Amino acid sequence: MIKTEYGNFDGDRWEDVCQIVFKRRYENDSYFEIPATPGDYGIEGFTRSGKAFQCYCPDEHYSASELYDKQRDKITKDLKKLKTFESQLSNKLGGTPIKQWFFVTPMNSKNELVDHCTKKRDEVKSWGLSIIDNVNFEVIPADIGFLKPEIYHILKIDDGKIDITPTDATSEEDKLKWKDKEISLVKNAQRKHKARFDSSTKDLEKKVDSLTEKSVSHFLEGSGILKKWQSDYPDDFEKFIKIINQVEEQVEEECMFPNQDNNKLHRKFSIMVETKIKESFPYLDQPMVQSLCNQVMADWILRCPIDFE
Repeated sequence: MIKTEYGNFDGDRWEDVCQIVFKRRYENDSYFEIPATPGDYGIEGFTRSGKAFQCYCPDEHYSASELYDKQRDKITKDLKKLKTFESQLSNKLGGTPIKQWFFVTPMNSKNELVDHCTKKRDEVKSWGLSIIDNVNFEVIPADIGFLKPEIYHILKIDDGKIDITPTDATSEEDKLKWKDKEISLVKNAQRKHKARFDSSTKDLEKKVDSLTEKSVSHFLEGSGILKKWQSDYPDDFEKFIKIINQVEEQVEEECMFPNQDNNKLHRKFSIMVETKIKESFPYLDQPMVQSLCNQVMADWILRCPIDFE
């Protein structure tokens, strides 16, 4: 299995999802699936406009170099099948020459893969096959972004779990720049985190600083998720904002009243947010749910919704 922003995939799962996307997207372009049995002809589907598709997903994680080797070899092997099975493919294509051969994989390993595709394009054209448009033929590497937006909606109704959390953590330099710019918010967080502890707590200032650092990290990393969500799936993003705004009103009201255990109240709010996200977006994977919850709690700590009397 390999992890992507839309959950985990192995070869079978990847091909199943790709086929659903192709059938939906190219319904009006007469998409035809070619089952792997009784023979593998180097394509797993095609359209009457000259698009052909081959899917590939490794069953385990590889380094970028190893993944490139496997993708390169897979492209080479499958394109060669176009020559080997020219007559069989001619019958299936029904006179439609292939203009674009898409290699659809969760992630492209290295820039060199594009170079390899260009090289193989020229090689295939040199064969002079009847099933190839030798003027316009292209070999195109396509990653998981090629399947958007259909893949998102498919997984929402197919018990798939979506996680668009960025793989790169926020850098220390980014955090320092943000803290220098938002000094008042950092002071808010320090004051509120301090109120979660008993005054006799050992190493209080150190613990407050640690929690404040976490709040800044959670806020920045979560904001990255929200930005991507808003860009790619604005309807779900707007739904999220409306739900959180409603919960925020309840949080502000509860914070108006004295409370004996501020940390317990903080935990109550966190559970409330996490539960609401899970109920409203059941197709989100737990890591993304947790990241969103962390972002909301950090935002409330840095601003004013959470305050302790």
